[in-house]
Amino acid sequence: MKKKQIHHIKGNLTSRKKQYNYPGKLVIDGDIEAGCQVSADAIEVINVDQADIRVRSGMRVHEKVTDSDIVSGGYFEASQVERSAIRAAEEIKIHEKILQSDIFTNTQCYVTSGLIERSNVMACQFIDAHTIISTEETPGTLTIGLLCPDDQDHKLKSEFLALEQEKKQLNEGLEQIKKIIDDTFKLKEKLRSIKPTLKEKMVQLKNEKNYDAIRDLEPFFKQLNDRVESAFSNYQEAIAGKEKLEKKIASFDQEKLDLIRKDYLLRKKDRVERSKQMNENISTCINVRNSISEHTRIQGLHAYKRLQETLHDVRIEEVRIEDDEHVSSGGRFEIKWVQGVFTD
Repeated sequence: MKKKQIHHIKGNLTSRKKQYNYPGKLVIDGDIEAGCQVSADAIEVINVDQADIRVRSGMRVHEKVTDSDIVSGGYFEASQVERSAIRAAEEIKIHEKILQSDIFTNTQCYVTSGLIERSNVMACQFIDAHTIISTEETPGTLTIGLLCPDDQDHKLKSEFLALEQEKKQLNEGLEQIKKIIDDTFKLKEKLRSIKPTLKEKMVQLKNEKNYDAIRDLEPFFKQLNDRVESAFSNYQEAIAGKEKLEKKIASFDQEKLDLIRKDYLLRKKDRVERSKQMNENISTCINVRNSISEHTRIQGLHAYKRLQETLHDVRIEEVRIEDDEHVSSGGRFEIKWVQGVFTD
């Protein structure tokens, strides 16, 4: 790379400008601060915090990435990654720790001397880590043998899930408001049924000239009238709300949802087919040098040749590969799928 293509910043890259676009390599002696949106051919920096970054050839973070979204068209390297999403076309190397993050690479993910804790890691070829920790509340997922979703996959999935959620909320809102209408109507009718009896009692007391009892009943009678009026008002409001929701449901773009779902599933199927072809030449594996805790989920392309984004109750066979490089450091294991209960 020519010198004029290297942009050198002494100190931090601040969010005063917010958006930065560099045609060459960006070298920062300090940090990328919160709120920055940065694109460059390559980036070298100390820390990254709450930033949105796109690099074409690769990125190296000497210390920590926190609460950030990073996409690299090449490699990615850092000491620690916390609560972040990292996507790279080539290998990812994390020296110390991945914590509560989502990691995607179309080649290998190396955390050889470090820890993967409560995180989701998807690596097309293999995952190499020292220790993997999950909890029942936050189980980690390791996915191997599959090409990672690209930008269009993520966009389609986000649109698909957003539309499905919108439709679900509309239907649930309608059911809820129907229940409110039913409950309010029952309350209104119950209050109305009490009112004639109370009126008869008032007439009787007037005939008996029992004015003390009448005065005692007047607050209750007023309260009953107020409750009847309130119930009627709530009933009318709920009816109007129901009509609005029914109009929204009628105008919901079901055709758009169906088209996005179809595109998403077709792209997903194509990704599986390409992964199958690739797996004919590459043996995918997970190498854990120390220990892997319970509640860790392992999934990927298996004998049934289906992409499972949710895979439960899977039994796997670990085949130990004895070789000089790994035998003294915990062993290397190839994951073979044996049987499982699958859900789409």
